[in-house]
Amino acid sequence: MGMAASQARLLSITARLTDNEQSGQSVSYAKERLANQTDQITAEYNNALSATKYTVLTSFDGASANYSDLSYAVITGPQVAELGKQYIVSDTKGRVLVTEDLADIFKQSNGDLTKFLALCPGMNGIYTGGYSIADINPDLNVNDPEKTEDHTKAEEKIHDAWDKYLKSVGIEFGDDEHDFGFGWMSFGESGSGYATYTPAGQGTKPINYSGTTKEQRELYDYAVALTEAYCSTSTTPTNTAYNAENKQMITYYENIFYRMQSGDYFTYTDSAAKAADDPSHYVLTQVDHDINKSPLTDMSTFVDELKQGNFKLEYYSTSEGGFVSTTLSEDESIQEVKDEAKIAAAERKYTQALEDLERKDNRFDLELKKLDTEHNTLQTEYDSVKNVVDKNVEKTFSIFS
Repeated sequence: MGMAASQARLLSITARLTDNEQSGQSVSYAKERLANQTDQITAEYNNALSATKYTVLTSFDGASANYSDLSYAVITGPQVAELGKQYIVSDTKGRVLVTEDLADIFKQSNGDLTKFLALCPGMNGIYTGGYSIADINPDLNVNDPEKTEDHTKAEEKIHDAWDKYLKSVGIEFGDDEHDFGFGWMSFGESGSGYATYTPAGQGTKPINYSGTTKEQRELYDYAVALTEAYCSTSTTPTNTAYNAENKQMITYYENIFYRMQSGDYFTYTDSAAKAADDPSHYVLTQVDHDINKSPLTDMSTFVDELKQGNFKLEYYSTSEGGFVSTTLSEDESIQEVKDEAKIAAAERKYTQALEDLERKDNRFDLELKKLDTEHNTLQTEYDSVKNVVDKNVEKTFSIFS
């Protein structure tokens, strides 16, 4: 091999050796990154093993208690309330969080419980004719051609209801009050209208609310509901308190109504127009630029808001006659348990990630083995060519010396 050719060959081999070593370093660094990734996913998996979730008591199967994952819809729904503990959610300002539909119904009712109940949906969220706190037979009416003993009892109940309210606010209608002069001025829809009284020989007068206390308001609302159920000619709500099966839902909505009325309310909407029309009550669902993160529908967001103290839980206390505060940790109907679904998902993710990393690591090992073999071959060839070059140099020097 000529001197020039040998040197050229030596330079070529040197370049290939350098490239081989750089490739080997790159693969080694990649393996180090795999090791770091393995540590990271292992740490994430270990953290996931301690994942928990909150659940709330929703039913009983004989003596066994059944719990459901905690969400806004579950804990504030009528199913939980049926167990004797009705919850609401409020913010730091004391405003109660309600669904957008319930907020719309409250606005339509304009502070009138009778109309509010008439617009409320049934247990499954479907409108079934509305509700009424009236506990007289809805089939009876003041205009029935034949009056029975049941009509007399209904009229007496209406009289008694108005007597209690009027006495509580210091108003007297006089002796004519004992003649049945009560009536209902309807606006066409159930729950839409107002109660009236017509003294003998006088014109019809509306009976407006003039109380100042919650008790007075409840007496007035009850008397109004009875009057509409008996005197209205329009179709009244079929779900009245006369049927005992309706009482739970009526109480459920009645408690929400008075809480909204006394402490204000707010809801989430994806309608910018609604948010602009009523900024004190509507908030856009966009949370961190994701409109699906509404606490009303997203379980994780809802629980996070509770844990961070932005939302507060309240339950209705019959002894207090209103809602009182509770917490996730203190409430006996709420429990924190292992999130088995999240743990199982983390385990699947961890196993898959390890398998992927192992495949990559095996591939890198093959590449390193290949590079090592190539390096040994190049090194042998390098030594051989260098030996030829060295001999050529020695020979050249001996000729010219």
